[in-house]
Amino acid sequence: MFAIFKREFLSYFRTPVGWIAISLLSAISGFYYSKMISATVPYVNISMEMAYLRTFFVILIPIITMRLFAEEKKNGTDVLLYTMPCSMKSAVLGKFLAAMALQGLMLICVFSHIIFTVMLSGYVGPETWGAIVSYLVLAALFISIGMLTSALTENQIMSAVVSFVVLFILNMLSSIAESVATVIKTILQFTHLFGLSDQTIYNVGERVRRVITWFDPFSKTSCFSNGVFKVVPIVFCLSFASMFIYITYRVLEKKRWAQS
Repeated sequence: MFAIFKREFLSYFRTPVGWIAISLLSAISGFYYSKMISATVPYVNISMEMAYLRTFFVILIPIITMRLFAEEKKNGTDVLLYTMPCSMKSAVLGKFLAAMALQGLMLICVFSHIIFTVMLSGYVGPETWGAIVSYLVLAALFISIGMLTSALTENQIMSAVVSFVVLFILNMLSSIAESVATVIKTILQFTHLFGLSDQTIYNVGERVRRVITWFDPFSKTSCFSNGVFKVVPIVFCLSFASMFIYITYRVLEKKRWAQS
């Protein structure tokens, strides 16, 4: 697994992908931090910067993950992947950890902002470290999704597009939940279906909203940005990440046996 991790991690810097991802995050992070230290913002809050950076997962994660397995198909090296002596499980975990290592390396700019803030006698509280933890667990979840789309699709562009759409939907899940709940309430009120009372209709809409919002990883991890550490959001993200990693393994394992 370490050999695959090393090969995959170094390959990010043999191509423009790693440099583009690091440069893009550094530019976005630097822009937001410069706004915070300007005269128009009364204080510096690194957790706000992290929350701002999380909105760019829809762009950064597809860039990082689109090549993980789709490139193997493009270069014709997927056969070597299926016939290598190590297990497919090791290959999947090695690629996942390489993507996570790159994501961690991209946070160097944020840590430099933390150091700079401390040097200027600024305050770096638990909400900052909580925001970093939430960023990393969300990155693990979204990288696993991107890795699965890369294993399912035939080329890098398609993988990036599918991954972008899925992450965009997750990013908008709270708004989608509100819209769906509103539509259900409106339909029930105008059609008088089942003869429900206004209070019951409101409760039905709210339950639907809560069910959809339950799958929103951003709302689940928002507590970390307030300095409140909970186990449930971490378990939620890592459990779903493990599930997507396992599905990726099963997809590749099926293709491996089909090759033989």
